[in-house]
Amino acid sequence: MKYIEALLIKFAMIFSVLFVILGLAYGVELFEIFILSLIITVVGFVGDLTIYPKTSNKVATGGDFVIVFLAVWLLGMWLIQNPDFSLVMAALYSAIVVAAGEWFFHIYLTKRVWGHKETSHTTEHDEPRQS
Repeated sequence: MKYIEALLIKFAMIFSVLFVILGLAYGVELFEIFILSLIITVVGFVGDLTIYPKTSNKVATGGDFVIVFLAVWLLGMWLIQNPDFSLVMAALYSAIVVAAGEWFFHIYLTKRVWGHKETSHTTEHDEPRQS
């Protein structure tokens, strides 16, 4: 049940960001935003479950940035009919905002879903060394 809740939270975050950036700022249709959000959520959640536990929050957030950028840009060329704006810039803005949210989503996964006290599985790599 915790995984379903986490998946719904991730979808809500991605859909909200894409709705504001693509929908309100660029006028993209709601159906297209929904499809993009669904694809990004599923692919990103699989990445969160496989990549994040083995690496760090930085790496997983970077991966989410790449997924969102490529999905909005490449799938946007397929889904959005005759865009009158730069898909690359829309993808960049979307990826930056979603990646910021993903940083906190990964902390949520660690603390609430997996029950760890640390906010990263590789804290010794994320924090500066103390001499």
